[in-house]
Amino acid sequence: MLSLNEIALLYNSIPTPCAILKPDKPGYTIAAVNRAFLSATNTHSSALVGRRFFDAFPINQDDDGSRTLTIHRAFDHVLTDKTPCVIRNHRYNLPAASESDEDVRYWNIETYPLLDEEGTIHYIVQSSTDVTTLFKAEKKLTDNALKMAQEINERKQIEQKLQLSNERYYYVNKATDDAIYDWDIALNFIHWGEAFFRWFGYAEDDRFSIEKWAALVHPEDIPALECSLNTTLDDPLKNSWTVSYRLKRADGVYTFVEENGYVLRDQQGRATRMIGVLRDISGRKKAQAELESLKDTYSDLFQLSPLPMWVYDLDSLMFLDVNEAAMVHYGYTKKEFLAMSILQIRPEEDWPILVGTIRNEVRHGLFHASEVRHLKKSGEVIQVNIRGNSIRFGEKQARIVVATDVTELKKSEQALRNSERRFKTLIQEGSDLIAIIEMDGYCKYVSPNIERVLGITLEEFIGYNAFNFIHEADRDVLIQEFELLNSKKQHEVAPFRYVDKQGKIHWVETVITDMRDDEAIGGIVCNSRIVTERVENELKIKEHLDRYNAVSKATSDSIWDMDMVADRLLWNYGIKAIFGYQETAYDHQWWHDRVHPDDIERVEQLIGHNMIHKIPRWTSEYRFRCADGAYKYVLDRGFLIFDEHTGQPVRMIGAMQDITEKVAYTKAVEAHNVRLREIAWTQAHLVRAPLARILGLISLLDDPDNDDQTRQTARSYLLQSATDLDEIIKEVINKSHEALKESVQ
Repeated sequence: MLSLNEIALLYNSIPTPCAILKPDKPGYTIAAVNRAFLSATNTHSSALVGRRFFDAFPINQDDDGSRTLTIHRAFDHVLTDKTPCVIRNHRYNLPAASESDEDVRYWNIETYPLLDEEGTIHYIVQSSTDVTTLFKAEKKLTDNALKMAQEINERKQIEQKLQLSNERYYYVNKATDDAIYDWDIALNFIHWGEAFFRWFGYAEDDRFSIEKWAALVHPEDIPALECSLNTTLDDPLKNSWTVSYRLKRADGVYTFVEENGYVLRDQQGRATRMIGVLRDISGRKKAQAELESLKDTYSDLFQLSPLPMWVYDLDSLMFLDVNEAAMVHYGYTKKEFLAMSILQIRPEEDWPILVGTIRNEVRHGLFHASEVRHLKKSGEVIQVNIRGNSIRFGEKQARIVVATDVTELKKSEQALRNSERRFKTLIQEGSDLIAIIEMDGYCKYVSPNIERVLGITLEEFIGYNAFNFIHEADRDVLIQEFELLNSKKQHEVAPFRYVDKQGKIHWVETVITDMRDDEAIGGIVCNSRIVTERVENELKIKEHLDRYNAVSKATSDSIWDMDMVADRLLWNYGIKAIFGYQETAYDHQWWHDRVHPDDIERVEQLIGHNMIHKIPRWTSEYRFRCADGAYKYVLDRGFLIFDEHTGQPVRMIGAMQDITEKVAYTKAVEAHNVRLREIAWTQAHLVRAPLARILGLISLLDDPDNDDQTRQTARSYLLQSATDLDEIIKEVINKSHEALKESVQ
């Protein structure tokens, strides 16, 4: 028997919508659906697979239970008889976007089992063909035919009533919905019955002139209407007038009407009066348009079908029509097909069987299906499923047939059986353990590889409580994990310890699935894998991380470990204590986004340079963003580890130290030095200028050759220079005080 994945893959190639169900009566869990099924039902596989069939497709609101019972009976038939069951024109309304509305659909449903070599049912396939359009089209044709027959009958009745007396005319005019009129040609006014004003919305007017009526006729219809009317009125031998045209209602909308008039003439044969009836035929026009559309639809359904289809004469067995798909698939042209009988697409040795089937099983109006051999033009023999029903093709009794080539399907079924044998081998030789246990832990089944994997025989495990083999410290936790299946279908159990006969501990990872409602299983399916090496490595890593965290609490370093292959960045406790982040596992992009934008290029160039030149150690200072958005200055020291075979970097370990205070102190010292340099420059340059002037002026005052005017001028300059020198000295003193304050801070 094929695996479910192989079955699903097989059915995905089939254009017919199919759902693959588990035979777990009464639930019938949906195991898989093909793409055609999802397209037909406008659903997603995630909304269907794993759900019970009647949960995924609940009973319609308008279903009294009979339609759902039909599906139940089909499933029961397949489970009991192991043969297909066909349901035709089954109504099931798919849920629409609005809860108040439903998508009304009709289906031809074929339900059949998937059996293994021993005849055991492993899955039930429900193949559904949407025949909504065909069903509705047939119903519309029937309804329209009845409607047209009814209208024709009403027309005859009205024509008879027109011949009655004026008194009966009055009462008929009151009772009928047709617009009865009486046109006095000589006086040129039309008397309309009440129905006219009801239909067309005009106010009642006894003097309705012919010109007023003509103004309501559609302009495009006036020329033909006038010609027809005048021809009738001018011919003394004509008394009846029938015409259809468009007439405008009071709301401005034109509607199609049909008018039947009877002309009364005087002794000279001149028309003096016309009595008639006007009826709305918009519905008939619409029905005719729909009928033409349905004819096109029927043609499209036949000609554009992706499956080969043909029509043949039940008497002569000659082909009457074939679609494009049949011509492509069988290799004959349409002309060649129409010159052949259906016998010629069968191997000659199958002709007696075909003739016998047509005589004994094909009945008018009854659907018939069978699997037969067909012959292509190339001589290739193929296996096909044919489905047919009776139709009328012109004047001939004919049969329409749809053919599905199942040659590849048959090959796939054989491959499925081969795959089932491979599956049994894989179960015995695989590394995964599969077991079925009851809720209390007692084992019902375990795969034969248990002895190879865990060193215990089947006899020592089946019938015994599996929980007794679990480490005491993990046993109660595992039992609680199993109890979760009371609220969900499947659960993944965290690794636990299994103790073998020699006392050796194995770590086991298990997925448990509740299959107690499946009659074939009736327990908890455990899919287990030995993960001892992985768990022990994880415990070692955790031990190292705990050690890192202990170190980080004693230092201001945040230790990190980058797995460059898996792109996984692990941090110790310092990432929380120093920078405020709550998680300890990130990726490279997370670190990249938190390095200051002005620093990231410089840091990555440094690391990239070391990777290229295989330099393991690197050190860099940069700004790193904390969880609150503030930046801290860090000193980051990294160590690169390279793969010994490829030379590529595979891991990088480092320590990040917060040096924010150190950087702030360094910047303060640099600022203080700038102040001192400014004071020194002031003393060296600004003080020298007024002091030099003072020294020069003193020499002028001491010179006995200078007159009093010169000495007076020198004194004024001496006073100005002294004042300038005093201001400069004050500025030097102020800057010295500011530098002293910054130094103290």
